[in-house]
Amino acid sequence: MKIKNLPGAVWANFFLIVPAVLLFSLASCDKSSVIGLKVQPSNDLLHVNYIDTATLITKTVKIDSLRTDEMLIYTGDALLGTYIDPVFGKTSSSLYTQLRLTTNAPIFSVSQPIIDSVVLSLVYDTTYYYGKRLRVPQKVNVYQLLGGLSSLNSYFSGNTISRSYVDLANNYGFIPQPLKHFIIHNQPLAPQLRIPIDVNFGQTILNNQGSANLADNTAFQTFMKGFYITTENTASLGAGDGNILHFKLADSQSKLTLYYNDSLQYDLSLTGTTRFSHFSHDYASGINSSLAAQLSQAPPAQNNILFVQSMSGVKTKIEMPYLLNSANSGASAIDKAELVIKIIPDPVYQLDTFAAPPALVLFGINDDGTNYALPDAGEGPNYFGGAYNASTLEYRFNIARYIQQVVSGKLKNNGLNLLPSSGALYANRAVIGGGGGGNSNAYKMKLNISYTKLK
Repeated sequence: MKIKNLPGAVWANFFLIVPAVLLFSLASCDKSSVIGLKVQPSNDLLHVNYIDTATLITKTVKIDSLRTDEMLIYTGDALLGTYIDPVFGKTSSSLYTQLRLTTNAPIFSVSQPIIDSVVLSLVYDTTYYYGKRLRVPQKVNVYQLLGGLSSLNSYFSGNTISRSYVDLANNYGFIPQPLKHFIIHNQPLAPQLRIPIDVNFGQTILNNQGSANLADNTAFQTFMKGFYITTENTASLGAGDGNILHFKLADSQSKLTLYYNDSLQYDLSLTGTTRFSHFSHDYASGINSSLAAQLSQAPPAQNNILFVQSMSGVKTKIEMPYLLNSANSGASAIDKAELVIKIIPDPVYQLDTFAAPPALVLFGINDDGTNYALPDAGEGPNYFGGAYNASTLEYRFNIARYIQQVVSGKLKNNGLNLLPSSGALYANRAVIGGGGGGNSNAYKMKLNISYTKLK
């Protein structure tokens, strides 16, 4: 009987049943059944094939700006810091944020409040510390915003807001210490970065006691539009030095505190504000030669070393130019398609210092270059894959549905984009094997496909 085209789910069940039936038949067959097989028309037989040599054209390209505002990163986490990666160059994460009154029309308890000090406190996320665990100092700068932020807008990692160039932190030097606790006025505090701010800024706020500028947060955020907080001017870091740190802005201890008249204080909150992260990467010098070549004006067509980087850094583009060849000779059912990506553990790439992303994500590419979610992603991470296996130094993706739809013509063969998952929240990066290098490339990226010819 000739096998007709069946829905995908039916085929999946069919291919589970076929091996069992064949084993039973072979165990009990007689000569007549063997003869029957010999005379069965060849076009009625299933032809199961396996490919692990599919050609993959791979290259590293820059990532477009990522959305990083509080509406997307609703946990209140933010990255701040700078490091010098000997492979990827200098990377920095900075923060634009509003301040918020904790009470409308605050009264500062005295008719003439006099500022003593001002401290900007940022609570560490003690679970995340990217880079070397060395006591290498950084410089932090805090600038007052001249342009406003709006909760109605979406903000991306490449956006900027106009600001003053007067540094309210006076180039404050700090050593990242996410495990250090504080006791201030006999009150225990979570580990935090405490940045002294120019007292004149605090006095300006105190001087507006009773004015319309402090009537409510709408008025206040027009009067004091917020801060740009950055370590991008840190100049003392050597290759491999520096850190990117996680801060918990939704924590009640992340705030700006005005200390005045010896024993009084007023807090301005960072919780519930409009904010976004700004990422910067310097690929002009001090980066790996292969990465430099791939980001140049005339990049190589094929590469056996590739790069992926969080914080809107770089991604890997994967093309499969000969994928449609299997469809030219008739219909095929894709039984399994697995993309295998291997980390290159060469000490030069310092995997021990700059950890690989906990997961990668794979997107299809539209005609206009934008991304779309692969059909396999809808099956959930347990099926789709992408998590880092630290034992095998691999990432694996199941993309059978995507390959099936490309082969059947439902999706265009525009290729795939591979980049770190949660790239707006983490600083991780990795060096991986590409599609080039032939069989001599032990870390070669592979697409393993099992498929059945239907006719």
